[in-house]
Amino acid sequence: MDKLLTKKDLAEHWQVSLQTINNYITDGVLSPIKVIPSVRFNPQYIAKLEGTELSPMSPLERRRLKRELDEWKSRAQKAEKALMKVNIDIMDIIYTKANEA
Repeated sequence: MDKLLTKKDLAEHWQVSLQTINNYITDGVLSPIKVIPSVRFNPQYIAKLEGTELSPMSPLERRRLKRELDEWKSRAQKAEKALMKVNIDIMDIIYTKANEA
């Protein structure tokens, strides 16, 4: 899921004041997410309001997915390195125990 937007994020994005965002909420122009105590907005909802709804293959969505993929690849590489170290440590223990016998 995309990062939820704060009122400040949205005000900066739309280049308006926080008071304008508050007025939009009061006037019913904007609807924040209601299941959390703080005021947050779903980026997809904002994109729909702007008429720039992101399609699954849009350049923005591709960039987001590429960043996410790169992050997962990095995590996988770190996990592989950790597993290799554990395997080496286990082999050392097994070798040591075998030589003691």
